[in-house]
Amino acid sequence: MSQTMTTTSLSVPLPLDMTTEDPVPSTSRATHKFYEPIILYEALIDAVKHTAKPPAPEPNINIEDPKQVFCAFVNKLSHVCDKERGGNTVTSFVVLKDQHNPARAHFVFAANRQTVSELGVTAAYVKSLLQKINMAPDEEVNQHNVRSSLLYHILRFNRPRVSFYLRNLRSQAATCLESCQLTDTEEDDLIAEELNKILVCPSIGSNENDLPVDYLRQSETMIQLLVRMEKTPAGAAIKTRAMEERMPGVTSMECWPKLFHTMSRILAYLQSVKFLLRAKREWPSLFQDPAVDFLSSSRQMVKPARQKSQRADEIIGRMTRKAKNIEIFRRFVEALQMFDLDARIQHGFRKDSFKPVAHAEVIVLNWLLKPGEVAPDKFFNDWAYIGSGKPTCKLCVHYFREHRSNVEHRRSHGNFYPSWRIPDVFPHQGQKAIEQKQIMVDRVLEQVRKDTFDLVRKKASPSMKEADSNTLTARMTLNEYWSVRGSQDDDFDDIASRLGGVSLNS
Repeated sequence: MSQTMTTTSLSVPLPLDMTTEDPVPSTSRATHKFYEPIILYEALIDAVKHTAKPPAPEPNINIEDPKQVFCAFVNKLSHVCDKERGGNTVTSFVVLKDQHNPARAHFVFAANRQTVSELGVTAAYVKSLLQKINMAPDEEVNQHNVRSSLLYHILRFNRPRVSFYLRNLRSQAATCLESCQLTDTEEDDLIAEELNKILVCPSIGSNENDLPVDYLRQSETMIQLLVRMEKTPAGAAIKTRAMEERMPGVTSMECWPKLFHTMSRILAYLQSVKFLLRAKREWPSLFQDPAVDFLSSSRQMVKPARQKSQRADEIIGRMTRKAKNIEIFRRFVEALQMFDLDARIQHGFRKDSFKPVAHAEVIVLNWLLKPGEVAPDKFFNDWAYIGSGKPTCKLCVHYFREHRSNVEHRRSHGNFYPSWRIPDVFPHQGQKAIEQKQIMVDRVLEQVRKDTFDLVRKKASPSMKEADSNTLTARMTLNEYWSVRGSQDDDFDDIASRLGGVSLNS
């Protein structure tokens, strides 16, 4: 595992796993064998989503447990690198000991779908961010300038995503204001007063063509406004309404979770600043001339599809030889045809978004260790952990478990993404690597089949599908009790907590 960053004559950084080889191809039969159960499972979830239940809340983070705090730090660093919506820039980090200087930290990251040039830009941003954190004074009273500098640095990099949130905030505030005017209670009047403060702010800075200085000014204004609003009775009322059960199709009920989600996502960047500075106080060596490297995103593969993959009863016949399972499944499938199950399967194969990629955390694990290999001495403080900017998906959880290396990952939100695949193997890695990939394919496939049959037996969806960039993932608290999802009120959102008196100018 080389720790040396390779560069071109123009000093453009290249990935640690750089190769000019084409990956070892999978056979068409093997590809379809893998994706048929995955598309079927997605279709089943979609067909029975009306039975879904909310995912279990994430456990509290114990501020007295250094490992838990460290894992949260790695997740937050990953979060502030996810600058675009849509999943391409979802990022995962691992923090290693430098091979030549164990006292020096070595940050290695991957992203779902980014070019080498884009990854190089992210690496430069991370390096600069870590340097800025390192320069922060230890005294809390002297950190206001550093907080502003860090926040601006993060906001500049994340402009595509933050600009979207700023635009959404205005439109959602307008919708919720209309809802207030329908009922016109005393509480509605309080909320309306706060929502009007959002709407009267100039919108300049929230559009892509606006000047960077206007964008930063707009971001600062909204963050300060939301910090103040969060501490008001109106802010508490908005949170309460967001927690209440939604009624699909009823705008007056749906607007509050959306508004609260967007508010929380914007405030997450300010909270990240506090969090990163906390990490610096705990582990100053992390930020003292660290190495920052990256890994290649997976290459685009040919979309798998063939005619005989299009029917549920045919797919199940290729998933098991157990007659009892086939019979149970086919009865259930027949009942679900009223929900157009086969049409859902066909749509799953044809939709434009079905472009399987290896997820960032799996790329990092695949590069770091072979299946079954455990090497905690490689990790910072021997903490074998790979963080992510978003909760881990169901297929990534299967991969980590079946990799059997005991490397930990961020808790899963239970969401299932069919556009997922196992990382490539290249000729120079040898026959052993090809065999190990096949082992992982078989193990993950077995878990998907098990999930499918479990779903049929239970006749219920395993979790409620929410936006994976949901409010559950964005912000963590740094209060004296450090609660991430510590109460019933936090079940909607692991970031719904107090920011205290922090502002850009504090």
